[in-house]
Amino acid sequence: SKRFVFPPKEEFERVVKRIARSERRTNIGLASNATPVEKAKYKLCKTILGYKQDNELTTKDIAKQLGLTVARTEAILYSHIDKFALEELADYANILHVPCQLRINIPYAQKEIASKAH
Repeated sequence: SKRFVFPPKEEFERVVKRIARSERRTNIGLASNATPVEKAKYKLCKTILGYKQDNELTTKDIAKQLGLTVARTEAILYSHIDKFALEELADYANILHVPCQLRINIPYAQKEIASKAH
């Protein structure tokens, strides 16, 4: 049986740099420290991708339905969330009639209020 061996650190860093430079056709993963809005945008992108796959549509089909260029549509399908506003992605999901529920969890950060005695 073959065991999976993680690539050397140098190779891993090279691939990460290459992906970071990519403009298209590279799936962008969600960062571990993603904000609630980034998580919601990522979910919308994945939902639209799922719609495309479930309905066996081409990228051109989706682009036409959304009124976007193929390049802009690929940015959605490859989760380039930095290129879109949350509202924009929600509108695209609505245009496609994709059922999707979003829940944005915003962690409560308790701040200490400094008080001074006079």
